[in-house]
Amino acid sequence: MIHTRIRRRAKRLAQLALAAVAAVSLAACAAVPGDGPVQLGLSDLQQAERLVQFSASGPSAGDSQEQLVRGFLLAANSSADDYAVAREFLATPYASQWDPYDGALVYEGTKPYRADGENAGMLSLAIVANVDAAGSLLPVESGASTELRFEFVRQGEEWRISSAPSGVIVDRSSFTTVWSAHQLYFLGPGERMVADPRWFLSRTALATEVVTSLIEGPSARLSQVVHSGFPPGVRLTKGTVTVADGLARVDLTGDGLENDLAQREIHAQLRSSLQSVPGVNRVELLIDGVAVADPSNPISDEPASQGAMKPVGFVDGTFGIISAAEAEPITDISEFVESLDANAVSVSRSRTVAAVRNSDGVSIISGGSVALIDQRRALLEPSVDDDLWAWTVSAADPTVIRVTTADGAQHAFSAPWLADLDVRTLRVAPGGSLVAAYINDGANSRVLVAGVIRDNDGVPTGVSEQADVEMWVGGEAIDFDWVDSQRFVALSKQGNAGKVTVGGPGMFSVEQGSVPNAVHVAGGGSRAQIRVATSDGEFYAPQGSSGWQQVANSVELLGKRG
Repeated sequence: MIHTRIRRRAKRLAQLALAAVAAVSLAACAAVPGDGPVQLGLSDLQQAERLVQFSASGPSAGDSQEQLVRGFLLAANSSADDYAVAREFLATPYASQWDPYDGALVYEGTKPYRADGENAGMLSLAIVANVDAAGSLLPVESGASTELRFEFVRQGEEWRISSAPSGVIVDRSSFTTVWSAHQLYFLGPGERMVADPRWFLSRTALATEVVTSLIEGPSARLSQVVHSGFPPGVRLTKGTVTVADGLARVDLTGDGLENDLAQREIHAQLRSSLQSVPGVNRVELLIDGVAVADPSNPISDEPASQGAMKPVGFVDGTFGIISAAEAEPITDISEFVESLDANAVSVSRSRTVAAVRNSDGVSIISGGSVALIDQRRALLEPSVDDDLWAWTVSAADPTVIRVTTADGAQHAFSAPWLADLDVRTLRVAPGGSLVAAYINDGANSRVLVAGVIRDNDGVPTGVSEQADVEMWVGGEAIDFDWVDSQRFVALSKQGNAGKVTVGGPGMFSVEQGSVPNAVHVAGGGSRAQIRVATSDGEFYAPQGSSGWQQVANSVELLGKRG
């Protein structure tokens, strides 16, 4: 159930959106037809409003129950006037009770309908994602259909819907046109900016929705991972964010806003979170109508650099940075890796620390020294985070994660959500705020993502109690890696080949082709830097949207960065 305060916010924003739409000329709108596929009619996507408006039609005289349901779903693509057209399909007083702001169900494919008695019907849908009231999107495992029940009553001579699922039901193509993905930014240890992905309706109230969501705070998964500069009880002074000539004016009121640190953090969060809102290129913070100057020592409004990184591995017996068909040795790292008869290697993005697995366990390499740090059986490939902690976990008991530094500091914490699962890979994302586990489940695989809890010094002290499935993949799990702080790549078995799938938190996954006999995959900061290695030493790089090109044939082991 959606919280009451979120319901009130959503309905208030609907009213604001209506007022904004009335002020925008029809020439500035992207008209979407009421039937057929959703099509964008606006050629200039750089206009300040960049408003997407769906042109919906109400019910027709004599509509059957099935026609009502199908028309209702189509009309619910338009949020104009608090979903006024969609409410025309609903009976009185249910029309005012239906809550379209209680999230969204996103489906693909056909939608068979069957009657269920004289006054009800069932719509069968292949749901691909569930969006909650706060805008957080989670994918749904493909396969079985979901049946949704609708009830009907006679209202005069016409049928009307008297009961329907809360929220909106929308096909994927319409969803990605009428809604848009945005990153809300909160603060982690060391003033790192941490992204929290959300989906919002693309309308003129978008800046207001983003700021209101920032005020409400992070998602449950990140609640122990980050904090917000917005003090409790703060609200928008006039309930809206105004945008004019590229300037978003955010006027706040409430206790605690005079604090210098809070102002610095709020400035950083606003700049980062509003940068993806069309028409916004500057932000002004006001407190009770009085402008607050940008701080003299601002917090960086950019997340930690996620630049492209070349892969690491063994080429012709030499370990190092793979460039073309050779390996360039890494100072104080390569010679020690080569001496350990490694079967898995992770090198920090700074190239100063490596974690190596061999038959003895996992060792850490730093500053020209080697130390054995974990000798548990069935150890998975290690990971090294940006704070230079090596993460190790055993497939025999994946609920116990051990973290170790090169100076000997070590402790363990629990991840109970990994109990009784076949974990194939566990890796920390660049930036260190998320950890992902690649789970095998027979014919299918999935990626679980949790938050990383750290103290003020960046020391990992635990993982969030909640872990979400952020990607479902067909086929047995083979290998996994983060591409950057918000995207990952998974390799799964497809016959004799490895299927490559790219996804991330709050994203729809995309299959990117397959590579014969693939056994390892490595991210690298961008899709162009993803690399796949095969069991016979062949090395592949992306070519086109879903193709792969062999670039070497002597890579004996592909390692990971981070």
